[in-house]
Amino acid sequence: MRIKIIIPNASEDFLVSQIEQRRRAARQGVDLEVVCLNEGPLSLESGVDEALIGRALLLEARKAEREGFDAIVIDAASDPLLRAVREFVDIPVTSALESAVLYAFTLGDKISVIASLEHAARLIRDRLRVYEFQGRVASIRFASVPVLDLHHPEQTAQAILKQARLAVDEDGADVIVLGNTGMSTEAEVLQQELEVPVVDPAVAGLMMATSLVYMGLSQSRRCYPPPPDPDKAVLGDSFRDWEY
Repeated sequence: MRIKIIIPNASEDFLVSQIEQRRRAARQGVDLEVVCLNEGPLSLESGVDEALIGRALLLEARKAEREGFDAIVIDAASDPLLRAVREFVDIPVTSALESAVLYAFTLGDKISVIASLEHAARLIRDRLRVYEFQGRVASIRFASVPVLDLHHPEQTAQAILKQARLAVDEDGADVIVLGNTGMSTEAEVLQQELEVPVVDPAVAGLMMATSLVYMGLSQSRRCYPPPPDPDKAVLGDSFRDWEY
């Protein structure tokens, strides 16, 4: 099984800090490739950042399909362009937030998401509203830690832990979902400190992709039809002719 994890930012430093965590999460027999984008913002923390990654993310997804990968994981907890990528390729596409929340719903009645920054929390809130998950979300909190600072384990873990404890004690959360895939390095520490399950979205996206490949399933074309292919005046070419 070959799975490509796409981190939808253009930070090589962030990529390097995350590769080992992803490989450790992969099960035996899974050939994993972890990449970032070759253009775009260095971190994904706002709606503007999401808008700037569009073409690069679609091209990377098309490249993965043409190279024979069995599935794609969009490794960002705001699930950027998830619908677009699912429309654009035929292989299964999973994402960090959707996968993490679906797993979390099997572990408790109410969940809380701990994002990095307030902008990111707003993106996550919007996405959960689209998924119609709000009824089981106790809260969405943020730790005030910029994405590119998440590699400071002790400082980051304490900031996330503070918000997670408030989510459990004050908001009634049964399960904590980490709201940034860059928090993977802190997931084990947080689980040791909290009395409720902690779901790592990076691992959840990978596990969901692996499961879909094993089950022989991909996104429904009734829900995610391929895009029409008219002459694209703005792009100057058709979607099907895009080359990486």
